[in-house]
Amino acid sequence: MSGLFYFCISNTFRMTKWIGNRVSVEDINGATSIVIKPLRVWWKEILLTIWVTGFTFVGLVMIYMLASGFAGLNYDGAPTEDQVDNQIVYAIVFIGFWAYFEYKTLKALLWYRYGKELILIDNDGFSLKKSILSYGRANRYFFENMKEFHQRKEEPTSFGNFFENAYWALGTDSLMFTHNGKGKSFGRRLDEKTGKLLLSLIDDRVKKRLKKRKK
Repeated sequence: MSGLFYFCISNTFRMTKWIGNRVSVEDINGATSIVIKPLRVWWKEILLTIWVTGFTFVGLVMIYMLASGFAGLNYDGAPTEDQVDNQIVYAIVFIGFWAYFEYKTLKALLWYRYGKELILIDNDGFSLKKSILSYGRANRYFFENMKEFHQRKEEPTSFGNFFENAYWALGTDSLMFTHNGKGKSFGRRLDEKTGKLLLSLIDDRVKKRLKKRKK
């Protein structure tokens, strides 16, 4: 299968399959473990690190100035009450926007460096966890409530799609399925070829588990 290659971890006697260079698959004790690593571009990651550092510093300075009542600002004469009030309003609005983008960019940076998606397929269902430094909530989905695994259709001209897939954002999920009538997704920033291969592998493993349950 094009794009799929293998290597053996000799000390554990496990066969690990790789789909592209981001998705690893292991079949262990009747279960299938899948790990999806983030898409990393080193020069973009360096730029993002510099940007987050500078942006964090600016935000902390603004918070300090707001907490101190802008006492360090130089006015021509004593500041009027209106001047101070205007500065406070400006600072609150700025900090609101800053907090939103600080959260988005810092989370994205941590995701690229320490994140991964963990999938476990066993005889009963499908477990999915998006983890950063091992922190994250694992969600459990049972086979009888799952259907319609498919690739997500992207709209290249959509502003929302462009915004969510900028490097400072986490990116959109490429694969989807339905569970109890609700859409679920995984596979951040997977290209079309890798997504198809992964869906094919998941479909094969799920069919094997369902067949085993019927015996």
